Amino acid sequence: MNFDIKNDLKKLPAMLKTLLRHLSPVTLIALGSILIALLAVTMLAGGPNNKENTALMEQARQSMGQVNDVVQSFRRALVDPQAQELAVIAAANADKHSDLQQYVNGRLPDLLEIRLYETNLDTLRAGDLGPYGYVELDMLLTAAETGQAPVQIHGKGADSYLTTAVRVGEEDSPVAYLLAVMKSQALIAAFKTSLSAPGVLALDQYNGRFRPTIISPFAVSPSASEYITWIRIPSSLFRIGIIQKTGAVGSMGVIRLLLLVAGLFLLGFGLISKFRPHKAPAELTEDPEQIESMSHGSDHVSDPGLTQPDQSLETDSVGKSGVVDLPDIGFNLEKIGMSRKKDLPPVELKESIFRAYDIRGVVGETLDEEVARQVGQVVGSLTLEQEAGPVVVARDGRDSGPDLIRGMIEGIASTGCDVVDIGAVPTGVLYFAAYELGSGTGVMVTGSHNPPDYNGFKMVIGGVTWAGKQIADMYQRIQSGNLRVGKGQVREEDMLGQYREKISDDIQLQKPLKVVADCGNGIGGVCAADVLRDIGAEVITLFDEVDGTFPNHHPDPSEPENLLDLIDAVKLMGADVGVAFDGDADRLGVVTPSGEIIYSDRLMMLFVKDILSRVPGSTIIYDVKCTGHLHDAIEEAGGNPMMYKTGHSLIKNKMKEVDAPFAGEMSGHFFFKERWYGFDCGIYSAARLLEILASDDRDVEDILTSLPNSVSTPELKVHMSEGENHAFVAELQEKGRFADAAINTIDGVRADYSDGWGLVRASNTTPILVVRFDADSESGLERIKNVFRQQMLAINNKLDLPF
Repeated sequence: MNFDIKNDLKKLPAMLKTLLRHLSPVTLIALGSILIALLAVTMLAGGPNNKENTALMEQARQSMGQVNDVVQSFRRALVDPQAQELAVIAAANADKHSDLQQYVNGRLPDLLEIRLYETNLDTLRAGDLGPYGYVELDMLLTAAETGQAPVQIHGKGADSYLTTAVRVGEEDSPVAYLLAVMKSQALIAAFKTSLSAPGVLALDQYNGRFRPTIISPFAVSPSASEYITWIRIPSSLFRIGIIQKTGAVGSMGVIRLLLLVAGLFLLGFGLISKFRPHKAPAELTEDPEQIESMSHGSDHVSDPGLTQPDQSLETDSVGKSGVVDLPDIGFNLEKIGMSRKKDLPPVELKESIFRAYDIRGVVGETLDEEVARQVGQVVGSLTLEQEAGPVVVARDGRDSGPDLIRGMIEGIASTGCDVVDIGAVPTGVLYFAAYELGSGTGVMVTGSHNPPDYNGFKMVIGGVTWAGKQIADMYQRIQSGNLRVGKGQVREEDMLGQYREKISDDIQLQKPLKVVADCGNGIGGVCAADVLRDIGAEVITLFDEVDGTFPNHHPDPSEPENLLDLIDAVKLMGADVGVAFDGDADRLGVVTPSGEIIYSDRLMMLFVKDILSRVPGSTIIYDVKCTGHLHDAIEEAGGNPMMYKTGHSLIKNKMKEVDAPFAGEMSGHFFFKERWYGFDCGIYSAARLLEILASDDRDVEDILTSLPNSVSTPELKVHMSEGENHAFVAELQEKGRFADAAINTIDGVRADYSDGWGLVRASNTTPILVVRFDADSESGLERIKNVFRQQMLAINNKLDLPF
């Protein structure tokens, strides 16, 4: 395909003008982002015969992952809730500064210094701050504006150090600004670890305006037929450079140019249209040789002899391409994701949201702040009647969470019941706090693994998880108006530190393990990596930035497609194991070093063998979706197997009834009563898994793949209308014919044959049928599938079956 560059460029303004006239700002943003992403893909892919480029890019990705880990560890240590709390104390009392220094030093052994500055930065003079005073002052101003300055290096050679600045306190009421300094050797070592030879890649620091500062140079400068691709490290000013051979320059060169121009134009115009610009920080007038902390700005060619543009691509820790750096056009990119709240009309309280083991609905349709307030009223009333207060409340990272938890707190307090708000934390931390701060009463505002527009409430009152008729009765009580009235006290508590300490005091790995942890942009990102590091693991994180829109993949580790990023990262980083969490981090997914998914029913075999070695003869509970091999594994380990209904609340209450030390569900919920509290927490489950793996002399791959296995499907889903799934299952229970099978209808229809089984059940969280098959052979699996297919279609021949 041939292109006339001159004519193509002439047509471009008219095309863009038409788009601007007919498309909304949001659409422009989306189109611009897509075009720039395509540009990134074409650059990373290289030419069809560019094997050398591909090999270098692979090295760069590995090196980038290690450098990114150093940067993110530095950043997280300063925004850690405990560090922030100690900084608030030190800002008010200088004598407590050593406590802050000691705590952060425990997380960052290479820490050199921590300084606190008052919020009135106008009184600071660059000359009073040291040799890099102008840069440090600009860093503090950036922290005031965005919350944190990008991580960067000051100084040269042996005298260089790593530094950043963060805001202490909330954006609207900052308490102080913290500037931290640590040794730079760890960053440089992380960069060089994966290099096949010195100088094959370069590392520099670039702020977008002044000449880049070389940290580790190329061994040989690029020739006229080569160009440099720069990969930017997120949250920092660092870039990794790769010298690449110039590929075909004809049509692909034009495509890249058009993509870049059109993408930047659409994205910039859309953003300017949507967001009011803020005043850009003033240009520094000091020596351009100095490093400064502004992260905005478009990269430029540092060597005029290069024949192609020096493009800077942002990538994550496994090398997925993101967007080309944009020019500083006067808005704050980091704040764009904060303007997503929609003004929705009030909704009517509907009985349909009161489900089998939680309250769940769609925000703006069946759920809003007023509905949360009404649910809070009945929770407070029930808690007072059982003398089980206070009620501990928390939320996950969904955009609707702040509104819903506000309504929940108002409703509970309006009954005269006290409330403890522990903020945005995983569900496991909420359960932990409910036991530690009171009588085991808590409400978690969470949509769990459901789509972003869902949210809901998980409730435990007096140590009993509300389910079934208890939840249905809540709706009737709201309708009757039989609610307490009073004025309860509301206070805030930070429980993350105690939660982490509780786990690390009990679990310490016998040998170090390298773990990739995929938080899926869920609330697990606030502490999952910290917990696993506390117990002795080396942790590489994926998608640990909390984002209620889940931009990378859906936060459901029971779905194989949601584990693809984790599988790639585990292989790329040479990790011992990969773990994944759902939206509220109460569920766990696991992959082996080779990328095999270990489903939860097989993981349970590992857990029960360990637990039953200490409490032999105990009852172990598992749900109807689990493999038949689990029954045998429990008996062989000396336990009493019990199959039960699916549902976290149902399982927990059954555990209390039979005093079981452990239970598990195929969906990834694991309930440890032995050495823990009996509730489900994906992060704690991951810690227990690592403890077992680290105590075994075998390789992790051998341990996990040696677990009894069969030919099986993941959880297959058949989508239906609201309420239709339950009616279908009831009819299948009545009319289904499964010859030669033992039928179990405790939860749906499970037919067990001599060589396998099949299951159909109605989900209690979304309007779907959940189907799963398991057999000793492929032929047996297909036979059982055919039986279920015939029986299901006999009831509804319009079903779209995924098997």
